[in-house]
Formats: sequence, structure tokens, C-alpha cells
Amino acid sequence: MPLLPNVTPAMLLPEFWLSRLADPDRATFDAAALADLNATVSALIGIPGVLGLPDALDAADVLALLPAVGQRPRYDADGAAFGQADWEAIRANLALEALPARIVPRYGLAVRRTALRTYPSSRIALKEPGDLPFDRFSETTVDAGWPVAVLHTSADGAWAYALTPHYWGWLRLADVGLAERAVVRDFVQAEPFAVAVGPWADVALAGGQPPVVLEMGSRLPLAGANIVLVPTRLADGSLAIARGYLRAGDADWRIGYAPASPRAILEAAFRVLGEPYAWGGMRLGRPGRDCSGFVQDVWGTAGVRLPRNAGQQEMIGQTVVAFEPFEAPEVRAARLIAQGAPGDLLLMDGHVMLYLGEVDGRPYAIHDLWQYRHPDGSLTLAGAVVVSDLPLERSTERHTLLERLTRVQRMQPPG
Repeated sequence: MPLLPNVTPAMLLPEFWLSRLADPDRATFDAAALADLNATVSALIGIPGVLGLPDALDAADVLALLPAVGQRPRYDADGAAFGQADWEAIRANLALEALPARIVPRYGLAVRRTALRTYPSSRIALKEPGDLPFDRFSETTVDAGWPVAVLHTSADGAWAYALTPHYWGWLRLADVGLAERAVVRDFVQAEPFAVAVGPWADVALAGGQPPVVLEMGSRLPLAGANIVLVPTRLADGSLAIARGYLRAGDADWRIGYAPASPRAILEAAFRVLGEPYAWGGMRLGRPGRDCSGFVQDVWGTAGVRLPRNAGQQEMIGQTVVAFEPFEAPEVRAARLIAQGAPGDLLLMDGHVMLYLGEVDGRPYAIHDLWQYRHPDGSLTLAGAVVVSDLPLERSTERHTLLERLTRVQRMQPPG
């Protein structure tokens, strides 16, 4: 992880930023406001809640959700362009002709962290040859204990087209345990519960089974002291619930959601500092986070169910600053410093960051960044969660982080 311009080693600790605040433990909203905030998400992004689907859907409505096949050039891991036969194989695996006129959703829980894909295929698809960290078929990931609604199965029987929290896509059917909707609802709404607040939180299983690893912000029902309930999949594909075990005093877990305070949010963010960037939550099969996944997971520790993409995240909460396209950097910095607060989302086209505060009139953020563009146009590869400044210096092409900012969004119910 590089030390970027104007960043000192002390700035890589949350205490540096928290010590500059008058009341870092003051929560910005309570449980009732959290419920109001989360209730707005589905309506704003136009994606229903997993458990809120009707008893049956028309095939035409499901077909309208599926992305077109073969519309853009793509390259495999060896740099070879996808040909007509490659796209036809993907199209055939969609099994669209097998869709019944009325589709009855099947419900389940993810039993492990799994990739959600554009198509029912594990093939790497690159925008440019050799661009290996960016598999364009990788949409996001689904974590153990998350609900899914399965609407269709691929021709090879290996993939399920499903609605997951705030996202549609294809995931491996072997990673889902199927059950009645009421069983799934009871699991995801169970209280009390434990929340993963470390970047990756382990749950031990009995009988020599490998541990289940949950990402930050995910939750599991509590069944006793240091005991949680873990979804598993039986040989017939149905759901079973096992007992999992947490280490006593494990700092990667807490009971209930963290408070929505600057301390809780910044401490969660800095736990991920230095983690390699992973487009769509996966990088060559290794789980991770990208910019919006990082923000989603950090705020998930406080119970905020942010949507997956930065373009959707900017619709959630309250807009505290909206920047004009050609505002000078010094004007932008002054407005951000005067009105922004640590933990606010800093948004621009294709990227999102968490605001940290200012030092000597220069704003700073923590974010999952692929590359840092200097005012003179040169680049520093970051490829990780980093602390960076938002350069005050002007650039000829308005490409710096500060110049690209469009708005500052605060996680509070609108109104």
C-alpha cells in the first residue's frame, strides 16, 4: 500500500482523525431512524426486497431483467476475444426456453460467500486483454446467511438466477440452501444476533468442518454465549441450520449493530486499510472489496443496508453538499470542510469514498482505490484501501478526486 501525497503515517490510524472531533461517540441516528433509512432503499433503487416478491411472476418480467448477451467485446484470461461460439454457449446456458409462463420463486440462504455473476458462467471476461483484476462478468458477492429468491436455473443445472439483497444475478446453486420463505424470513430477522465487524470474521463448525468466513457487516442469529446459527446445505439442496462457535472476546464480532457514530464507522473503515482492491468483490477468485463494496460493508456494521453500486448509493440518505460542475477546487474544499462530517459518502462518477476530515485546509478520505491521479496527470497505482488527500491543486483536465466530486451524502433518513 503506497503512502500517497500529503499523507503522513499518523494519518493511517483512526485515532488521528477521531482525536480531532469534539464528540466522536455521538450516534447520528437511532434504531427508529435506521429502520426508516433502510425502508427507503428498495423504493429508491427500484429493486424489491428479497422476501417481498409476489407468489408468482410473469416470464416476460423475468426476461426483462436478464442482460443481453454478447453486446460488448470481451477477452478471456489468455487475451483471446470472445467469439460467436462463446456467446452462443452462454446464451444456451440461460435456458430461456425453459421458463414457464408463471414463475414461482424458491427461497433460500447463501451457505458461504459466493460470486454473483452477469451470466451463468465462471469464465473470466475482460474489457481489455490482460486486464485481469477486472472480470466484467463479476457483479458482486453474496455472503453466508443472506437471503436469496431463485427464479430460474441454468441449462447445466449449476447456476441459479436470483434476487439477492439489492441485486439480481447468477450464483452457484450449490451455494444456496433452499427452504420455505417463512423459514428464511425468520433466520434473517432473528434477534439477538452477532454482526461481523472485522474485515473477515470466522465461525468454527463442529466435526472438523472448515470454518465459515463472513464479510464485514453480515449477521448471524445468536443461539447462546459465543454460539451462532449457520446455514448449511444438505445433499438434496435443502437448508439445514448448524451451530457455529465464536472465540470468546473475538474483536471481529459484536452483539447487535454498532452505533452510527464517527468512532464506530472510522474504526471499521481502518480495519480494512491496505486490503487489495477487488472488482465486484472478487479478484482472480480471491474475495475482497471494491470502492462501493468497502463503503457498503463499513456502514453495514451499523445496520445500514446500502445498495451495491456507487451510482445507487448516492440516492440514499441526505445530500449535504451538491457541487456545481465547474467549481474551483478551493471552493469545493471549503464547502466540503464546512458541511461534511467524518463517515459521509463522497461521490463522483464511478467512485465513492468515506470522508475523514481536514488537515490545514486539505480534505482527506479513506477509500478502496485502484489508482491515484496527480494534478499533473501522472498516476500512482494504489490497488488497495488507502488514505488519500483530495488535491487542492488544479489540473488541466479536471481529473483529480476533488474536481470530480459531485455530492456529499450523509447516512440519515431523508427529510
